[in-house]
Amino acid sequence: MRRRLAAATVLLTVLTSVTACSGDDGGGSTEVKTITVNLEGDKATPTGDRVDVDVNQPVDIDITADRAGQIHVHSSPGQYFDFKAGDNDPIKLQFDRPGKVEIEFHEPIDAPIVELLVQ
Repeated sequence: MRRRLAAATVLLTVLTSVTACSGDDGGGSTEVKTITVNLEGDKATPTGDRVDVDVNQPVDIDITADRAGQIHVHSSPGQYFDFKAGDNDPIKLQFDRPGKVEIEFHEPIDAPIVELLVQ
């Protein structure tokens, strides 16, 4: 009887541990990470800064530009977004797996914006 009780206690402890870990959906912060991007003339900010984001964390790219253009998000699959001169609606991104995602201007200049490190 003691053996059965001890075995049952160990089994219950293991099952509780497994259940507690299985609720992790791989997501991190649900807080929106906003990256403000400015383009004026041949100068852009930021210029390739590394930004840490969590898997499944929403990312907004807010672009203000003196002329229209396009950015490229080096994700899988790659994504292209056009923007207009002036203030733009945020480009909304979210990544479901870890990795490095480079975001750069393709037009009107060829320049890095940010490198997202998705963890």
